[in-house]
Amino acid sequence: MRPKHVMVDLKGQARSFFRIKSNLFWVFAFPLLLIIIFGAIFSNMGSEAVTLNVQNLDEGTGSQQLLTALNGTGMVKLKFISPATNLDQHIKDNSLAHVMVIPANYSSNLASNVTAPVELRLDETVSTSGTVFNAVNGVVNAINLQMAGGEQHIVIEMGSIVQKRFSFLDFFVPGIIGLTIMTTCVFNVQGTISRFRTNGIFRKLATTPMTPFEWLLSRILWHLFISFLTMAVIMGFGMLIFGMNMSVNLPVVLMIVAGSAMFSALGMIVARFVKNEETASMAANAITFPMMFLSGTFFQLEMMPSYLQQVAAVLPLTYMSQGLRDAMVYDNQAGAYFNLAVVAVIGVIFVIVAVLITKWEEE
Repeated sequence: MRPKHVMVDLKGQARSFFRIKSNLFWVFAFPLLLIIIFGAIFSNMGSEAVTLNVQNLDEGTGSQQLLTALNGTGMVKLKFISPATNLDQHIKDNSLAHVMVIPANYSSNLASNVTAPVELRLDETVSTSGTVFNAVNGVVNAINLQMAGGEQHIVIEMGSIVQKRFSFLDFFVPGIIGLTIMTTCVFNVQGTISRFRTNGIFRKLATTPMTPFEWLLSRILWHLFISFLTMAVIMGFGMLIFGMNMSVNLPVVLMIVAGSAMFSALGMIVARFVKNEETASMAANAITFPMMFLSGTFFQLEMMPSYLQQVAAVLPLTYMSQGLRDAMVYDNQAGAYFNLAVVAVIGVIFVIVAVLITKWEEE
């Protein structure tokens, strides 16, 4: 063995490795990014209070005692619904996951030693439902124990928040569709622009009448085809193998169109500001990976610390995933169209910026 030969080869590998900047991202930045994101999520997971929507139809002291005890647990954050509100419609319009109803005769039943039911309606596909049930059940048991040695004066009547039965996959798949559209559009456009720039194709485009908007529109149309094909494959596989329960309607179609335009334009913006091919790929990763994990694709936003929920509120993928979920799973048309409007506005802004900053001559 000749150590000199080994050292020469090692130096060559080192130069080759550090010459490719994307290697630095995957070896050093990517693991640190994962640690930061998952550390921030899991270090405080479960410590944030879960929102419990309450419709209190009783104005007596008994209901106030129950609500005060629930608030004191620190496990739930009470949000009140007006007694005059149509509860079923309110749940549908706001995609609520946890609702408790205190009936009108609750306090009088307690005073008369008559069983006082409390209705608790949960979305079983949401992992925080267990936290809500434990909080309510613990408070109810404590009050029963205090009143009569554990005799059941208060009982919990369980119900489902949803009209149809759903699994976690029904929650998960719309987010995966949004995530796939984002990565496909951003990386395809960014990669194509970087390759065209390297090969001098943009100099040739400058001699043609094709405008940057026309070029971007062509990419958007192609990504629409890919996006609908991807959605069909994912839904078909899920419904066939796992029996998922979801539908495709007008808000879903419009969300796919708006999302494809938005993320295609984002890829064009990234490639325009970062012209080196390897650096552009790193920039695209740096933008998409936080959205991948912080936009409610894998975890309910309510499971994350409040400051990460605020970060999620400014990420485009959050609104696309939630809009698809509202339209495909919860049949919440109001929520779906609200999220669609947000994605459409962001998409228009991204397209305008991408077209304005792109000049074939400068490429």
